Amino acid sequence: MSTYSIVTDTGCDMPSALADKLKLSAVPLKVIVADKEWDSSLTKLNISSSGFYDIIRKGIDVKTSSPSLEDFLRYFKKELNKGKDILYIGFSSGLSGTYNVGRIAAEELASEFPDRKILTIDSLCGSMGQALLLYYCVQKQREGATIEETYVYAEKLKLHVCHWFTVDDLLHLKRGGRISPTVAFVGSVMNIKPVLQVNTAGRLEIMYKARGKKIAIAKLVEQMGERFNPDENDIIFINHADCPQDAELLARSITKNYGITNFVISEIGPTFGAHCGPGAVALYYIGNR
Repeated sequence: MSTYSIVTDTGCDMPSALADKLKLSAVPLKVIVADKEWDSSLTKLNISSSGFYDIIRKGIDVKTSSPSLEDFLRYFKKELNKGKDILYIGFSSGLSGTYNVGRIAAEELASEFPDRKILTIDSLCGSMGQALLLYYCVQKQREGATIEETYVYAEKLKLHVCHWFTVDDLLHLKRGGRISPTVAFVGSVMNIKPVLQVNTAGRLEIMYKARGKKIAIAKLVEQMGERFNPDENDIIFINHADCPQDAELLARSITKNYGITNFVISEIGPTFGAHCGPGAVALYYIGNR
């Protein structure tokens, strides 16, 4: 049995069934819908995914916030009291304050649990890119890697996790402060579907501008051929914001072009969904850069 637990947060959008299989616990971020606060658990809110995106479609105000320090202390202590060390792999500091709250919690607990190790990693990842990093770290743990070895492995691998996605409406990213109002306005007027990535600083970066959704999805597939490392991938992650047909189209195109058939296809949870809006589709894999 491993002497350490890998802990994350719900910025990872990990499907609950996969999280259970990997034995991961996740500190929940908060989702505020019309001034009512919810925990964004791995099973998401107690409404359907479509119901959540319908709220956004209706123009109801949806916001997100980081877990509290008390939340992190509670989740960390649960593992520490079992006699476990902790490797916390958190939501990119370039997109959220969540990782820094987790880091502070780890520092506070160091004196209370002097015999335990609490290591923290800013994943520079988000959504299922963070989940993909976690997936490979759990495999490393199960192969017998120590907490220090898994830490070093994660620090190296995180710079190779490729996050590529497109959104239907740039105004959602503008509201969340992810892009400028000018870029959002011009893109919406001209029916631009941007193709974005999470860069090595853990921030969003617009890479291409496509006219229409099918062209944007084709660009997701095309860029994969420039970066994909077949020796480092045994699974590809895809998620979507209430547009399963787009996710399936993306998977079929990848299979046709690269022969890849092993996918996890899931929904974008409320933490990311509040900022990308309905219609987003995203692709995650390990790349050579």
